[in-house]
Amino acid sequence: MLFYFLFVFFSLSRDLPENTFQQLQSEYANIFYAEGDRQEADKAKNIIESAWLEFSRYFPIENKNPVAIWIIREPEDFSKMTSGRSPYLFGGVARPGSGVIVVKSPRLRRWGEDFTGTLRHELVHIFLSRAGLDERIPLWFNEGLAMFLANEYHWATGLRMSHIVLTNRLIDYRNLDRELMLTTSPDTTSSAYTQSLSMVQYLYKRLGDEKFWNMVRACKEKRFVQSLTEVGGLSLDEFWYGYRRSLWIITLMGALATGSIFMPIAVLAIFVFVWVWQRNRRKMKAWEEEEEEDERLGIRTVPWEHLTQEPYDWELRDDDD
Repeated sequence: MLFYFLFVFFSLSRDLPENTFQQLQSEYANIFYAEGDRQEADKAKNIIESAWLEFSRYFPIENKNPVAIWIIREPEDFSKMTSGRSPYLFGGVARPGSGVIVVKSPRLRRWGEDFTGTLRHELVHIFLSRAGLDERIPLWFNEGLAMFLANEYHWATGLRMSHIVLTNRLIDYRNLDRELMLTTSPDTTSSAYTQSLSMVQYLYKRLGDEKFWNMVRACKEKRFVQSLTEVGGLSLDEFWYGYRRSLWIITLMGALATGSIFMPIAVLAIFVFVWVWQRNRRKMKAWEEEEEEDERLGIRTVPWEHLTQEPYDWELRDDDD
């Protein structure tokens, strides 16, 4: 284990200028911090200890080596240690295979950035890797689950999703992973992360706690879609269709909460959508009842396509005769 941390330390410190890092060791983390960030290091130690015990209930892992946490003070150092990522766009970055988490010190963080949530988020990625799940789950589920367990945007997710739906920016399922990887624009990428969290929240509520975590753990042996179907009892189409249907409630609540000048239009649009949907459901039910009644009375119904199709040759010959 000592060799492991010496390797991590020297491999990362090569990218840094001549800074002196102090070290705080604990059972679950080795924290590297610059002078002046000792209080933040103590806080990180407590966060990791609590989160480690919590996540161990969800993800059984064999590799229990402590993670290495680097608290970085300078934007240039953050970019060097995270393969060029900007500290103005990312709160933290994990290297799951190496068990490394890079986060920003207070002097580099913006007001309102969630240090606790960031550490928990990145630790989830490491747990998913050590549990052998990250290669079998889609990226949106990986990121959404990390945000879910980190309690990020917990109360704001509904408001963010209502804005996404009302501005017609919902990302189609097949494009979601690509957007998370390519980050075409900060705004679209932010929407992709929010939508990923929203989808995980919906799936958790739909399956319930026990079935949801059984489905997650089954991904060690099965692909996500297979696990969703066999353990969760949902096909991918059923999941996506159900999720999209659930958004009108979120959108309505979000529109009412924001109180913007567009709220009346948004509410009207939602009510019209619900009214049309319910009207169509009533029509379909009425037609089904009529068909059942005709079948009970022995009335034979001529299919509509039979009335509109072109006559057969033998029918034309009979008419000529």
